[in-house]
Amino acid sequence: MRAVSLHMYMTLDGRAEFPEYPGSGDPPDGAPDPVSTEMWLQHLDALDTVLLGRHAYERWAEFWPRAKRTPGEHPFYHEFSRFLDRAEKVVFSETLREASWENSRIVRGDPGREIHRLKRARGRGIAVGGGPRFAQALVARGLVDEYYLTVFPVVLGRGSPMFGPMEGQQTLELLSAKSYRWGELVLHYRTAR
Repeated sequence: MRAVSLHMYMTLDGRAEFPEYPGSGDPPDGAPDPVSTEMWLQHLDALDTVLLGRHAYERWAEFWPRAKRTPGEHPFYHEFSRFLDRAEKVVFSETLREASWENSRIVRGDPGREIHRLKRARGRGIAVGGGPRFAQALVARGLVDEYYLTVFPVVLGRGSPMFGPMEGQQTLELLSAKSYRWGELVLHYRTAR
């Protein structure tokens, strides 16, 4: 069965935001980006489907398509945009009228039904990208199998919460924890069954 992995960035106080701190932003030209590599790039060969809510889809479709990449950008952008162009993008929305980014489709109604169908279908892993409200809905329903979380070394005190209300506790098993130069942590958890 295919696994659903949640890939999200958050502050130490649980806000799904990208704060400024020493080390934030793109690395200097030619420098590696170990956090993005750990969060996304090293997993791309194991993924072929991305789940998005409407707001995240609209932002990603505006930013990520290959046609909008420029030669001077960090290599992460090129590699991730090539992956997104070829991946199936499943957008959960009741209001989005069309999904024109190649390999995109809209699903209306119960996300659980479609995610269970996708998990049983042939293919590689399924990633949940961008959108804390959408992520909260999937977490609350127990639809996430693995978590890749980058925790920024910032207590922000405002912004969208990463996790929302749930009916019951979900216990996770820590698979790896790595720290980086500026205090970022990349945590990999699996849902304990």
